[in-house]
Amino acid sequence: MRRFLKIASLSIALAAAVLAGLAYWASRHSYPPMPALAGKIEHGALEHGGRMRTWMAYLPAKPATHPALVIALHSSMGTGAQARVAYGYDFDLLADQHGFIAVYPQGYEGHWNDCKVMGPYSAKREKIDDVGFLHALVDRLVKDHNADRARVYVTGISNGGSMTLCLAFQTPDFARAYAAVVASVPAPENMAVTPKNQPVSMLIMNGTDDPINPWQGGDVVLWPVLGNRGPVLSAQASIDYFRKLAGLEGAPQVTKFPDRDPGDGSTVERWLWSAIGKRSRAIRHSRRRPQRPASRHARLAPAWQFQPGHPASHSMFPGPRRRRALAR
Repeated sequence: MRRFLKIASLSIALAAAVLAGLAYWASRHSYPPMPALAGKIEHGALEHGGRMRTWMAYLPAKPATHPALVIALHSSMGTGAQARVAYGYDFDLLADQHGFIAVYPQGYEGHWNDCKVMGPYSAKREKIDDVGFLHALVDRLVKDHNADRARVYVTGISNGGSMTLCLAFQTPDFARAYAAVVASVPAPENMAVTPKNQPVSMLIMNGTDDPINPWQGGDVVLWPVLGNRGPVLSAQASIDYFRKLAGLEGAPQVTKFPDRDPGDGSTVERWLWSAIGKRSRAIRHSRRRPQRPASRHARLAPAWQFQPGHPASHSMFPGPRRRRALAR
């Protein structure tokens, strides 16, 4: 009994220490205030797979005649509303400029059934059909808002980034471009889906110092906050996976960008692969220490700015280090 109590006490103490650390981290980081926006928020729901699934969308005041759709997927233990704030309202601001609809879907009980075999959460255990839900969501928005089905863009962070990869693997023609943030291609033994191995327009943003989604590959885990999600490939191997599908070989042309803000602890390089009719770019974002979520590097505007014109064109951005305690 004493041993059991000792183990229980140590477990509680460790969990308390982790939570205290996360609370301290949160106290030193802030999100940007909500900007002045001309559009409005719409909440929606549809039934899929016997469950009611929900989302929120930002509708610009002056939408395009056939607006594009930018779908932003939240991380583990998250919500669409949290994702909108965490992304710095960038997609709403860009929607006002370009007339597209920014969409923030809600995962099942805070998670997505992504492309990994492992995942200690209900969306994985209950085999939720999130691919089908997101397809049904686009159908609804095409019907309700005359959206352009040929201009769908999907991005996500952490568990949402892995869900973005899942869509690219299983239904590559679903979107014109995909952008996965702090997410890597699962190792073969942890791949839960059968990829179609078709070239897609893919942007990947990973961090050199990410303690959860390791740059060099390995298990995605941060005990006791995050249960093991299984092994993933390294950032470079994830880049190579999509680059080779596009038939882009050889060494890249590397450009080092000036360090405009030495105090933010990061540097940026561009890696460019090119061939006739094809181009692949990789942005390496190295970091020496954490950075505020509200900073320009933490925000995902490049996911919209990345609009390739050819399905075999790829941008793969290994990029920013993890900035939140929100995990996959």
